[in-house]
Amino acid sequence: MMKADAFKYLKYVLALVTFAFGALLLAGVALKDLQEQVRYTFGIVLVLMGIYRFVITKIQASRTRDLDA
Repeated sequence: MMKADAFKYLKYVLALVTFAFGALLLAGVALKDLQEQVRYTFGIVLVLMGIYRFVITKIQASRTRDLDA
């Protein structure tokens, strides 16, 4: 049970880091030397992937909680 909780938190942290790096790309703070179109494309993809990871982790956690109850 403790191992599953650690992985759940790791997945949330990974989703947050992915989202944050995508937001930094969109803001122009990170990787300034990339072309603007490439930076925006990568930024949007990373933001969406961060949201996707968060939602999937949340769904998996609720399913696990429902099965345990």
